[in-house]
Amino acid sequence: MNNNKIIALWGNPDAGKTTVSIKLAKELSTKKKNVIVVFCDVLSPSIMTILPYAKEENKSLGSILSAPEITQEDILSKCFTLEKNPYISLLGYSQGENIFTYASYSKERAVDFLILLRHLADYVIIDCSSVFAYDTLSAVALEMADNVVRLCSSNLKAISYFASYLPLLAGRRFNVDKHIKVLSKVKEKEPKDQIIEMYRGIKYELPYTEEIENQFLSASLFNHLKDKNSLEYENTIRALSNYLIDEKENTKNSISKKNAVEIKSKIKEISLFKKAFVFGKGGTK
Repeated sequence: MNNNKIIALWGNPDAGKTTVSIKLAKELSTKKKNVIVVFCDVLSPSIMTILPYAKEENKSLGSILSAPEITQEDILSKCFTLEKNPYISLLGYSQGENIFTYASYSKERAVDFLILLRHLADYVIIDCSSVFAYDTLSAVALEMADNVVRLCSSNLKAISYFASYLPLLAGRRFNVDKHIKVLSKVKEKEPKDQIIEMYRGIKYELPYTEEIENQFLSASLFNHLKDKNSLEYENTIRALSNYLIDEKENTKNSISKKNAVEIKSKIKEISLFKKAFVFGKGGTK
């Protein structure tokens, strides 16, 4: 069984989803994990804001989703691989593209795409669109993901967003109760305690730092954080990364134990006559 993980990052607009996607991918790569980050946003394509000097060469998520058929080779050919970090690959829409650039695609195509992706990397991070109701890939990712990291800003506008969009994930298949809630871009003067109480179940807090904002504005999010004020942010990303890795290992071990129990049960059901053929003459190994 494939134990690679799909992680969906979702949250209100301006919650820092793209930034967290990159920082999480970078942290996972330090543990020699292969990571593919998919940026779903077609309203404002992210690739050129992250890698402004990369040559696009017709590399676009849209061309994959709208193709008659897709293969793992097709996906890899559209990925940007970092020169300084071969563990990370990026995939998204190209600059200048919009919702009318490509033909629409079905939910089944999005499912096939994510299944193929799962086999290509240890971790697939999906940077979901906040308006997932109008983005099929984001909606499917929220349903199929092994983990959903929900980024929540500490302001009333974010509260209003979740009041409107959480009901759209009411179906059991979305498992919203299992979302990993992260309070994001927390500023000192914001009413953090009251906001946390309203969100219920915040697991991590990511503080706002000027250094990270400057990295975002200068397209240098893959650079190391040097400011002391960014230490808490970095430690939180590391804690989130470790949580995701540990959960993956626990899942893998539980599956192995389950398989072992099933095999043991099947062996007991084999007759002595069949055991002679399975284990050798006399029914013993």
